Amino acid sequence: MGVIMQHKTRCTPLCPFGAFQCLKRALHYRRRGNWVVAICTWTGDECIGHKCQFVSCRRHALMPDGTCRLILNKIQSRKRRRSVSIEEEALKMEKEVYGKLRDQLRKLGTDIERLE
Repeated sequence: MGVIMQHKTRCTPLCPFGAFQCLKRALHYRRRGNWVVAICTWTGDECIGHKCQFVSCRRHALMPDGTCRLILNKIQSRKRRRSVSIEEEALKMEKEVYGKLRDQLRKLGTDIERLE
């Protein structure tokens, strides 16, 4: 995994899943301009995230190296969704539409084989 990918998959106090938890209950959020910053009231500084020994994940997704399994799963599911080609999608949609039209014509009593 590259450095950029590791940075994006690390567990942070600004967890998009709301699962980051401080076991000392010392985590508070403050605004600095347009940014939200996580402050550790126990040390009086910014929270260091996955490097802290008192960090936990409410959804049990924190891995030993500090990566978040939830973010990894989300990235992998996006890659799987993108892997379907446009041609395959078009064929799938064509089959669905053709099937619906055939069923509607059959209900109306039209001879489908004669139309094909």
